[in-house]
Amino acid sequence: MIIGELYNHMRERELTQSMRSWSEDWAGRSHNYCSMNWDRPLPADIGIRLHRMLLVEGQPDLAARLLVSLLDGTPHG
Repeated sequence: MIIGELYNHMRERELTQSMRSWSEDWAGRSHNYCSMNWDRPLPADIGIRLHRMLLVEGQPDLAARLLVSLLDGTPHG
């Protein structure tokens, strides 16, 4: 899944308020990670972290979509 695409899905669900908070709180990266990697595929290690966090947040459909994109190697979920 593309980072910007996932960010937009999460923003629509009000799971994050900014790219900075997404980068730091969700991805566990530096504050500008989302903006610097907007059009790039989500790395597997971040995807697994986000999958777990989305399940905890009660978002199984988005977690499943993310996991499927990681498993089949498609950039878009």
